[in-house]
Amino acid sequence: MTFENSLPSSALPLTEPVLSAASAPLARSEGRVEIRMKMRDNQSHLSHLYQRGCGRVRFPSIDRLDFPEAVLINTAGGLTGGDAMSYDVELEPTTRLTISGQAAEKIYRSVGTVTNISSEIRLSENSFLEWLPQETILFEKSRLKRLNNVHLRLGSRLLALEATVFGRKAHGENLTDVQIQDGWKIWRDGKLLWFDNFKVTDNFQAILRSPAHLDNARAMATFLIADEKAEEYVDMVRDVATLLDARVGTTSRNGLLITRILAKDGYSLRKSLTAILQHVRSKLAGEPVPLPKVWE
Repeated sequence: MTFENSLPSSALPLTEPVLSAASAPLARSEGRVEIRMKMRDNQSHLSHLYQRGCGRVRFPSIDRLDFPEAVLINTAGGLTGGDAMSYDVELEPTTRLTISGQAAEKIYRSVGTVTNISSEIRLSENSFLEWLPQETILFEKSRLKRLNNVHLRLGSRLLALEATVFGRKAHGENLTDVQIQDGWKIWRDGKLLWFDNFKVTDNFQAILRSPAHLDNARAMATFLIADEKAEEYVDMVRDVATLLDARVGTTSRNGLLITRILAKDGYSLRKSLTAILQHVRSKLAGEPVPLPKVWE
C-alpha cells in the first residue's frame, strides 16, 4: 500500500497554506460536443460523436430519416464567468443535419471573468446544415463572449441564427451592467465572406436606449442564409416581416442573406423567428418541413 504523504500531520510544515472557503477557486463548467456526419445508403448518418463535461447531444426520433436532428444539451443548467462551451460540427459531402438546443441558454452573473461559447462548423460540398439554437438569456452582470466560425465549400448551404434576450421581462429584470461580444466569421472555399462582431463592454443602458443601437429592444437575433441563391429569400423575409411585432432588416450579398431582428421582449422575438423559419426552411429544403420539435 502506498500513500501520497506518509508524514504525520504534526510533521507537516507550519507554513503550509490553508485555503478558506472564501479563497478556494470556484468550480467551473466546461463542455464540448463534436459531431460528424457522413452519407450512407442515400441517408445522413452519424460518423463521429464526442461529448465532454456539461456538453451533451441527443438525436430524437423523427419522421424524415433523410434529415436527422441533433439537440444540444447543457447539463450544467446555465453558464457563468469562467465557464466554457465549445462545439465542433462537420458535414461530409451531400449530408444534412439540423442542430437545435434543448432549452434557452442562460448566462448568469459573473464575478469578473468571461463566459466563452465557440463553434467551429465545416460544411463540405453540397451539404446542408441548420444551426438553430434557442435563445440565450443574459442576466445582470453577465459577461459573454461567443464566436461562430463557419467554413463553407462549393454548393454547401447554411441556415443559422443566434438570438439573445436581455433579461426576462416577465420577471421584471432590467439589466444595467452587461458585457457581450457576439461574432460570426464565415468563409467559402477559404475566402472570408463576412465578419460580424456585436460588442458592448460598458454603458449598456445608453446603448439600450439609443435609437441608433438597440432602441429599447429587449431581444435581438441575427438570422443567416448561406446559399448561391440567397438573394431569392430577401422578398420572402420582408413580406413576413410586415406581419411581425418586431423590427426586421434584411439584405443579401456574396451569397449571404443577413437578417437582423429587434423585438420588445423574448416572446415577440420567438414568434418572429418561428414565422420566418416556417416560411424559409421549406423553400431552402425544397419541400415542406416541420419545425424541430424543441421549437414547436
